[in-house]
Amino acid sequence: MRVLAACALAAAPLASGVQARGEELTVALTGKYPPFSFYSETGELAGFDVDVSRALARRLGRPVRFVATEWDGILAGLLAGKYDVIIGSMAITPERSKRVHFTRPYYRSGAQLFIHREDASAIQGLEGLADERVGVVLGETCEQYLRTRHPEIDSATYKSTVDIFQDMANRRLRGFVTDRLVGLHQIKQAGMPFVPAGPLLYREEMAIPVCHGDESLLAALDEALAEMEKDGTLQAIEDRWFGLESSGSMVKAIPTAQVIRRLASGFGKTLLLAAASLLLGLVLALPAGLVLHRGTPWIRLPVRGVVDFVRGTPVLVQLYFVYYGLGSEQVGLDLSPISAAILTLTVNAGAYIAEVVRGGLMAVPAGQSRAAQALGLSRLQVFRHVVWPQAFRVALPSLVNSAVALLKDTALVSVISVAEVLREAQSMISVTFDPTRFYLIVGVMFFVVTYPLMKLAGRLEAGMRKRGFADARD
Repeated sequence: MRVLAACALAAAPLASGVQARGEELTVALTGKYPPFSFYSETGELAGFDVDVSRALARRLGRPVRFVATEWDGILAGLLAGKYDVIIGSMAITPERSKRVHFTRPYYRSGAQLFIHREDASAIQGLEGLADERVGVVLGETCEQYLRTRHPEIDSATYKSTVDIFQDMANRRLRGFVTDRLVGLHQIKQAGMPFVPAGPLLYREEMAIPVCHGDESLLAALDEALAEMEKDGTLQAIEDRWFGLESSGSMVKAIPTAQVIRRLASGFGKTLLLAAASLLLGLVLALPAGLVLHRGTPWIRLPVRGVVDFVRGTPVLVQLYFVYYGLGSEQVGLDLSPISAAILTLTVNAGAYIAEVVRGGLMAVPAGQSRAAQALGLSRLQVFRHVVWPQAFRVALPSLVNSAVALLKDTALVSVISVAEVLREAQSMISVTFDPTRFYLIVGVMFFVVTYPLMKLAGRLEAGMRKRGFADARD
């Protein structure tokens, strides 16, 4: 009877969850945190957190959609309304609890120091690592723990455990701190000579954060988690991934065809993103360059201020501001990741190309404009037939260089969940632990496209010098 009751509970959707928000449950996770979330050989998300998410969605009677995003910006995305919940092994902390509501815990673990096997006799815990470099993943609770409780240690932050393993293998770190379950699993998966040192540094309860004001969804999730704990669903998922006889399938090697397909798809998005941003940037840059060259002060000064601000701030900061900042409750501009990426790169490209256009216009002698006007040409005709053809030829090499720079900047958009080539590579690195091979492949892919553009820019510049355009003066 108890088994039948449990099955009935599992099959019946929770009415409160259905009414909480629309039909679709959007769940954020990193996709680079095996065995909790990673991409399988087929390119599908898998792992402990993925299974928990699907089980919860079934009980809420809602289809689930996953949003893979970087860990250091995952909470900002929740607060900006980019997704409903984060099911990514997030620990409950007082600081986080001030900004979001947490469900009841769905599993418990703790932080562990890991060291190289060769240092096992010399290092017994954090106390022996004063002034030594210890790695942590950016945004995890381990980072805050080291900085507040052990300021004598040189905390080095990384984007993922894969990067930590690389520096540990190269002996640039004396140790690293991460979740014990995750660390033991990833060390075994990567075949690394690392071992735990000392007891757990602290214990953590992992739960699901929900935005303030989403009490109906919070209640539905709590109810579903209580049922899953009672009928053994959570324990079954945990046994599948962490039990002695676990059946959770981990990626041993990604087939070559799958690697080619994913990298080609990601690079196609990269090229489309660069092309769209370049074309839109040119539309912004031409009038901006004209204003900067000969605009009246009342319009030139604001344009100059915007151009200087964009050129003087990092593209990464601009991406975070557009995607997370404009999507906050105060602004309410809910842009998709690809829209935010195109908007950011368009404005950035427009600012740099505006300076290129201004430089080209300055290279055209003013006497030619006066001579054309003396022949009876209108100002528009002077610009179209005399000034702009010469300015464009002078500016063309720099325009090509700007296109090359823009193409390389597209690699940054992976931080806001755009599945371009770098993010595809990182998701495969997280399960193969082979960053050298995948980063080399991505680097070659960019080089194959950018090198011909750089050679073209050099030839155009040489051609300009032969024709005397590069040496033109007012």
